[in-house]
Amino acid sequence: MEFQVLGRPDVFHGGERLDTGPPKQRAVLTALLLYRNQGLSADRLVKSVWWEPPRAARSNLRLYLASLRRVLRPPGEPGTRVRTVGAGGYQLSVLPGELDLDRFDGLVEEGERALRAGWLPVAADRLEQATRLWRGRVLDGVPCGPALHAEATRLEERRLAVVEQWARARLVLGQPEATIAELGSLARENPLRERLWELLMRALYGAGRASEALATYARLRRMLAGELGVDPAPELRRLHEQILRGEVQPTSAGPAAGAAPRQLPTGPRHCYGRTVELADLRRLLTDPAPGPLVVAVDGVAGVGKSVLALAAARSGADRFPDGQLYVDLRGATSGLIPLRPVDALGRLLRTLGVRPDAVPDEEAEAAALFRSVVARRRILLLLDDAASADQVRPLLPAGPGCATLITSRHVLSGPIDAHRVPLGVLSTDDAVAMLGRLAGSARVAADPAAAARVAALCGHLPLALQIAGTRLAARSRWPLAALADRLAAVQRRLDELASGNLSVRSGIELTYRGLSPQARQAFRRLGLLPVRDFPGWALAALLDAPLPTAERLLEELTAAHLVEPGAEPGNPAPDGTRFRFHDLIRLYAQEQAATDPPHARAGALHRLLGAGLSLTEQAGARLAADFLGVTRHRQARWSLPRPEADRITADPRAWYEREHAFLVALVDHGLTAGALRLACCLAASLTTFFQVGNRFAEWRRTQTAALAAARRGGDRRAARWLHRGLGELDTIQDRYAEAVAHFRAARATDAAKDPEYEAAIAAGLGYLHRLRGEYGNALTEFTRAGTLSGTTGNVNGLAYATSGLGVVHLERGRLADAAACFVECLRLSRAAGYLPGEAQALRSLGQVQRARARHDLAARHFLHAKRISDGLGDRVGAAHAACWLGEMRVRQGRPAEGRLLLARCLWVFRDVGNDWGEAGALWALAVAQLAAGRAAAARRRATQAVDIWRRIDSPHWLATGIETLADAYDATGDRMTGRRVRQEAVDVRRRLTDGGAGGDGAV
Repeated sequence: MEFQVLGRPDVFHGGERLDTGPPKQRAVLTALLLYRNQGLSADRLVKSVWWEPPRAARSNLRLYLASLRRVLRPPGEPGTRVRTVGAGGYQLSVLPGELDLDRFDGLVEEGERALRAGWLPVAADRLEQATRLWRGRVLDGVPCGPALHAEATRLEERRLAVVEQWARARLVLGQPEATIAELGSLARENPLRERLWELLMRALYGAGRASEALATYARLRRMLAGELGVDPAPELRRLHEQILRGEVQPTSAGPAAGAAPRQLPTGPRHCYGRTVELADLRRLLTDPAPGPLVVAVDGVAGVGKSVLALAAARSGADRFPDGQLYVDLRGATSGLIPLRPVDALGRLLRTLGVRPDAVPDEEAEAAALFRSVVARRRILLLLDDAASADQVRPLLPAGPGCATLITSRHVLSGPIDAHRVPLGVLSTDDAVAMLGRLAGSARVAADPAAAARVAALCGHLPLALQIAGTRLAARSRWPLAALADRLAAVQRRLDELASGNLSVRSGIELTYRGLSPQARQAFRRLGLLPVRDFPGWALAALLDAPLPTAERLLEELTAAHLVEPGAEPGNPAPDGTRFRFHDLIRLYAQEQAATDPPHARAGALHRLLGAGLSLTEQAGARLAADFLGVTRHRQARWSLPRPEADRITADPRAWYEREHAFLVALVDHGLTAGALRLACCLAASLTTFFQVGNRFAEWRRTQTAALAAARRGGDRRAARWLHRGLGELDTIQDRYAEAVAHFRAARATDAAKDPEYEAAIAAGLGYLHRLRGEYGNALTEFTRAGTLSGTTGNVNGLAYATSGLGVVHLERGRLADAAACFVECLRLSRAAGYLPGEAQALRSLGQVQRARARHDLAARHFLHAKRISDGLGDRVGAAHAACWLGEMRVRQGRPAEGRLLLARCLWVFRDVGNDWGEAGALWALAVAQLAAGRAAAARRRATQAVDIWRRIDSPHWLATGIETLADAYDATGDRMTGRRVRQEAVDVRRRLTDGGAGGDGAV
């Protein structure tokens, strides 16, 4: 295929132009071509197409992309050239030589190389070939947005610069006639670009057409006077006078040697993964708005700040004909102190021609002289590796034609006003591409999984990737997997990431040594954390310091790029309360943490666990979702002041969603690091959040590990807390025998000495006895739970026990007694603000009305309960309410709505592994199918429900399911089987401690 962007965007295949669609679709095509073989986000594409995106911008974009996928599917290739990459990005694959812009760049590079070597004929030929590739203006006839407009402007500027180079070369070769037509056309299209007019005048004069050259000058002067009210530039006025006198100086191929400093150092040719940042820097450097321009690129050591800045400076050097200056400020150079501003000014002034004896010794005087020297010049200044804003401020030129690029490991703030360009690590694709460039693309292609693993273990950090790639290149027979295995050893990873004078550890160490003593201690303490993402309050605990002090130190560490701001799940904007380590920096922090005394490390960990426990208990108390009543564990611990803890946990669910991974990792770390009691307290306190967040696998793993540690340590009290939590989990997941074992084991740890936990244990056992039809035992346990809860003032527990008694009455058919219990449960729950209890009471009252065939009233109760559970984020509770609501909708004559609700409930129950709920949904679906006259489908659903209730041993509901199955057989005409099946239901009910009807098995 052949792609064209140097003019109207077009695509050809086999010599025929393909239909690339309407103008805005061609704008999408152009954006993809300009960023070929790279991912472009949907946001970037929208900005490429629309200045003011309409509401339907994204849907329109998807239509354009779908159309381009169809068009760009060439015969003989396995798929389309347009594909989706990353998280919602899009990429257009272009092979070498297919895009006219790539050919243009290659010819220009050859021409400029020939110019530097003095081979003018070759240079003129290559540059002319490059200019002939242009067929008009970029995006000719295609409307575009700001992002694409900026790229088009840059390309047009580059085209004109190349034409000017070509024309100058032809003039030096004595071939002015060859340039007149092109220069004349471009000068008319770009009337304010005086360099084109100058070259056109020289070409006309050189071709013996002096009168036309003078007429050209007169036309330019009239145009400038009329449009801008100014005269032509001094250079053009001098050329005009020279033509009048017949004394035109010969054209040179470029500026005279030594006329302007060109100090930019050599650097890597490839700037991996920095397309967006490089485009932003180019846009800033080519912005016609008056300066001075200051841009600061900051990032962690080894992230490629200098490489990016050099690439941008080299690409924009043409706009600064009076010189490109470079100073290494030594902000983080091993063995050297940062360069003083006065010393840097001395170097700059001497470079610009100021005599050494005229350079002031005072910083302020030298800075003033530097600003004066460059005031009327177009100078580009690159200040590399700045230590601080104070070091940079005196070096900034103030002239409107000047620009300064700064690189630093620190965020420069305060006395300078700069465009900030923060630099992060590379994406996976870019990191692997860089590795392939260094180690060999064939090796990477042969084992892409190992290459991606090496890139990940390097943290996608360019310096680490350069070291890894260099080592691989030096050992051509070394498999990538071997290096990946060596890097996987955490203790040796930083040792492996060193080669010659390159070392990741050394780079981080220089930044660490530049911190204040308090920030260095904070960095070491953070090395004790079990995970890379952490909340700001964790540092306060680790340091035994006020939270504002910890936040100030985190600001210093963030400014030094030793930690970076984190983000809430699902929210890409940093919220200012969470932070994270880069993997390699975390390894260095762990090394430094190990240098502190053991007692200091142990004390920090105990304070951290205490802070996590206190916040978890406070958030749980605010949520009021645990029938235990969330009593604080009577355990000494470090805590934040109450006002700060209140602010942090103001939204308890949101707080837990942010912190749950950190808290669970903290439990694991505490269990292995000798902080058994605090770790077990924290594990038990997380029960409420595990339940309302439906994090059942995490719940089981965490509390099982804590229970095993408590048993090994002989901590009976901690074992009691954890047996109770695991008993609740097994109950939720319908593992009734295991749940009973946990509750009985909890009771065996002298639970009577802890009446709050004994009440919870009794309630849990009462629930299980009721599920298994053991109503006498259930009444005994629920009564005991209610008495203990009342004695201890635990209103949540009292509400739960009262509801449990009501469900026993409900299943025994005593509807009046059941309703009285549920009304009392509702009153207690609302008085205590216990929302799960309120939802439970409403579900149960709905069951009473259901048993009385008052379907409308029952539906209102179920709907109210569902809304409360939805608000809590309790998927299981909401699904139970929705399940019974679905059955009511069927009985209200709204079968389609009912079946939809039931299908959704079935999916939720299966997703969370709730067997009872799955059986209940299947049974309700069977009832719905019977109501719709679909007897075969009803029989299938009822059979599935009966199988589950039989397996988990829930006899009351087993009998209910069997009765529905018998109804299904009757409906299919198989009454004999229906009678046999119905007899089994009678037998099951007879075996119950006491028979009854109705009820919600998941109250």
